[in-house]
Amino acid sequence: MNILITTFSFPSPRDGIYDGNFVLAEAIAYAENGANVKVLTPHYAGAVKKETIQLGIQIIRFNYFWPNGLQCLKQAGKPLYDNKSILGKIQIPFLLFFFSFLISRHARWADIIHAQWTVTALLALPAKWLFKTKIVTTARGSDIRLLPTVVNKFIHKHVDAIIDCFGVQRWSNENRKKFAGNYIKLPLIVNTTHSSAIPQDMQNCLVNKTDPFIILYVGRLVRHKIDNNNLPIFDLIRVSNYLKKASLNFHLFYIGTGEKDVLKEMHYLISKFDLIEHVSLLGGKNNVMDYIHQCDLGAGGIAFNGVSQEFNISGKPQILINNWDNQETPWRNNYNAIMIKPHDVESLTKIIIELAGDPTKQTQLVNNMNKEVGKYFSNTQLGGSLYLEAFNKIIQAKNQYNS
Repeated sequence: MNILITTFSFPSPRDGIYDGNFVLAEAIAYAENGANVKVLTPHYAGAVKKETIQLGIQIIRFNYFWPNGLQCLKQAGKPLYDNKSILGKIQIPFLLFFFSFLISRHARWADIIHAQWTVTALLALPAKWLFKTKIVTTARGSDIRLLPTVVNKFIHKHVDAIIDCFGVQRWSNENRKKFAGNYIKLPLIVNTTHSSAIPQDMQNCLVNKTDPFIILYVGRLVRHKIDNNNLPIFDLIRVSNYLKKASLNFHLFYIGTGEKDVLKEMHYLISKFDLIEHVSLLGGKNNVMDYIHQCDLGAGGIAFNGVSQEFNISGKPQILINNWDNQETPWRNNYNAIMIKPHDVESLTKIIIELAGDPTKQTQLVNNMNKEVGKYFSNTQLGGSLYLEAFNKIIQAKNQYNS
């Protein structure tokens, strides 16, 4: 099976770029199960335009504006919608045109196109109409938020299938009602490959190396996550101040790139509370699972997004915010997760102190998590086989139609 993945974000470990790691996990899953995989994505400054990575996965990063030195809409570590420059905005129609054109060029090779975000599905529709190439799409969230409702309705109606891999949650339930289409339920794929050794940069930060309680925040450090999702990016640093006063042996790590003003405020709080020996910002990482497997408590997840599932499949209890995002899900406070009110620093401090001193409670949370939530995620080997089975049914429907 030949699968063409279209995406605005894809990681490049060679360049230290980790955008779209979840797309890489899916590409690996398909290749592990015998598929030929090509990834089509916009070029950014310094990136290799064509490369073949593990399992023969081909990456094609295309130019969309000339001269190349002025090409700036796609920037590493930054989603397209965060680009506020006038020149970047001017380049939007060029990127959309060339992306659609190149999808059509590669569509004859592909048995099926997996369009990440509904925008790339829209750009793939000409290939579907011209060459009868089947399209499946995964709506990731920003596309639903930014595109007009009528456009997303059109896309959902005209693609061959929409992958519903975000479990039972309010956001998914509402989307299924709002955007009619052929939804296929599949688990979210998580790349579980990891080293058993603690990463060196993490090890170097641990002043007290005698079994510290490690808290790990994973995710983009951006204002949107604080204002719209109430994620505890700043709150955990304030909590760390109280954990330090309580003489808890702990360390808080952050993995993820971020906005300058958010990073500046984080460094300010770390300095203000004298937490240099307790809080560390490690930046973006490609091998996130190496770090997750070293932590005792995770944060940064929302309902069943990629971060949440990485903690799930690694058997790590996690902090979730009791807000709109996590409504209508199987998450339950003190049963399979630690759920707190937004910005409730006092309660979160108390919970972490209690949890750090109660290994039995940690085990109970993980066991209950596996029981209630385990069906919503899968590793690359099993998950890839399920996806390819679903894709094959779609392709066979195409062949029957053509015959």
